[in-house]
Amino acid sequence: GDKEWLEFGIQSRKWTLSQFLHGEQGALICTAKIVETVPWYDAKLYASTQVVDEARHVEVFARYLDEKLEGGYPINAHLGLLLDDIVRDSRWDLTYLGMQIMVEGLALAAFGFLHATTNEPLLKKLLRYVMSDEARHVAFGVLSLKEVYDGMSDAEMKDRQEFAFEASIRMRDRFLQQEVWEHMGVKTRDVIPLVLQDPT
Repeated sequence: GDKEWLEFGIQSRKWTLSQFLHGEQGALICTAKIVETVPWYDAKLYASTQVVDEARHVEVFARYLDEKLEGGYPINAHLGLLLDDIVRDSRWDLTYLGMQIMVEGLALAAFGFLHATTNEPLLKKLLRYVMSDEARHVAFGVLSLKEVYDGMSDAEMKDRQEFAFEASIRMRDRFLQQEVWEHMGVKTRDVIPLVLQDPT
């Protein structure tokens, strides 16, 4: 009924913003790791400015969830596994690929979608500011990796392609909102096949 769908919409928004928060927390950790591991001094300097950006994003999403939505959801299992993979890999370029390209690129699209569809003025404004930072972060990742990847062997590139594929699957599964369905009393094993087949 209408009452349940309204509650689903509220919980879905809360869940989405919670995952934005957790993604930004992951980005903060990954960017700090990039400062430590990237071999170029200029890249270290840029990454250090991104650490400041990510800390600001964490604060703004946390405050919005706490002050406007009375708290949020824990990290989605699929996002958690992806962030663990990115943080644990010792190769600095995979931190770039996983965070700067995959996670930040998807986040930029998700922020843009929410910015276009929400009528809530504070959320719209904060998303616009976060998006301007995220666009720079993605561009930084692309520029940093281009030269490195141009010089890699086929075997090394295949390894990165497989990593990107697995990351894409985890990011897709993150959007299934299992936690929201469970909150609404719907069994995820019943609803997830329907969600996966829904073209929207």
